[in-house]
Amino acid sequence: MAKTNRLEVNSGKFGTFPQEFRVLPDADASLSKADSGKLMIIEDVSADRVYSLPTSALERGLNYKFWYVGDDADGHDFSVDTGSTSNFIKGGVVFLDSDASGDNVALVESDGDSNRILKVDTPGAGTEFTMVCDGTKWYLNGQVVSVTTPAFSDS
Repeated sequence: MAKTNRLEVNSGKFGTFPQEFRVLPDADASLSKADSGKLMIIEDVSADRVYSLPTSALERGLNYKFWYVGDDADGHDFSVDTGSTSNFIKGGVVFLDSDASGDNVALVESDGDSNRILKVDTPGAGTEFTMVCDGTKWYLNGQVVSVTTPAFSDS
């Protein structure tokens, strides 16, 4: 049985419960605090989508791992939005350029003081990243596989 990333308070060890996950809809969606610790699976989408992180009463330790699992490079984009420049993103992703022309690997980082949106254009298999909250800001680490460099913005 797979282990989870949830720590059991009594034993101090990671649990042996199956990893919980949520397949995100082919629509804009808001994540809840109850989704924290779950794997967020993004399949091919039919239009650009925005997935919004919780914005009220943020708590230290909220965490979401995103996996793109489409069958082929998607023709559409998705964004993850923290909802406020006060709850900005700190960190970045390694960009793996899948068109194999020019530079194939690059580091893409937020500005660390106001970027609230990560936009992933035409994602490909292997795209995965984790976002963890400290109660105010969101830490980001992972990788994006695409022909287009991911981007950060304030709005």
